[in-house]
Amino acid sequence: MEYRIENERFTATVAAAGAELRSLYDRLTGRELMWQADPAWWKGTAPVLFPVVGGLRNGSYRHGGREYRLPQHGFARGSQFRLGSGGQDWVELLLESGPATREVYPFEFRFAVRFALERVGLDVRYRVENSGTGEMLFSIGSHPAFNMPFDGGNIERYYLLFETEEENRRLYFRDGCIVEGRSGEVFESSRVVGLSRTMFDAGPIILPEIRSQELCIRKGGSSRSLIVRLGGAPSLGIWSKPGAPFVCIEPWFGLPDPENSSGELAEKPGILRLAAGDAWSGGWGVVAGW
Repeated sequence: MEYRIENERFTATVAAAGAELRSLYDRLTGRELMWQADPAWWKGTAPVLFPVVGGLRNGSYRHGGREYRLPQHGFARGSQFRLGSGGQDWVELLLESGPATREVYPFEFRFAVRFALERVGLDVRYRVENSGTGEMLFSIGSHPAFNMPFDGGNIERYYLLFETEEENRRLYFRDGCIVEGRSGEVFESSRVVGLSRTMFDAGPIILPEIRSQELCIRKGGSSRSLIVRLGGAPSLGIWSKPGAPFVCIEPWFGLPDPENSSGELAEKPGILRLAAGDAWSGGWGVVAGW
């Protein structure tokens, strides 16, 4: 099932499967902003990553003396969410723990994803509630893919402009995990990452520590841009299939396992901790800057 929301400028479509944003259409310009899941390149559009980001060493983790298995990026993207509430320009979808989730993730939770259209774009909010009696451990992230190029020309004319200066250090990703002992540079300056058709030949770009609250996807010589709000995420993934006509900007609250991970969930990089009865909120957004 899919849910359609709209305001004076935008329409958006959200699938109950994975609470995945499937379309964000700008009626002012006649542009579809989101990648349309062409399986020839990649069949996703904007998966929700929960309760882990990236992969686990050997596909498994330990908690409370027991081993559990999870797929890369967790189970939310393969789960059916139910409708919570909504209106003309917003919708909220819900996922709650149950027998199937407890087999792979031993925590009680309620996970809400809210999509709300704004005058200039879309805001996506996550709310994770710990409905159990003990501490809950989790990671969460976003994986939206934006159509490229969105203003003509080839991708080499586009770049990412970060809000503030960033450390020029990237990590590498192999078989779902962070490659140990390997890092590199990616910024042309402390704020600019140029896009190219070969930049993802070595896999996703992982920025483990970022300060910016937003970044712009821009084309040289043009005033048009897409502004991606990062929602306070401490880490960022940037990815595309080499040569594909999209780019993913992925705010992450958590990181993939390093290759030498201990396998203990409590020791996973960037793991979030939530006391019984408490809730965590975060999210991301996109603004059409034209």
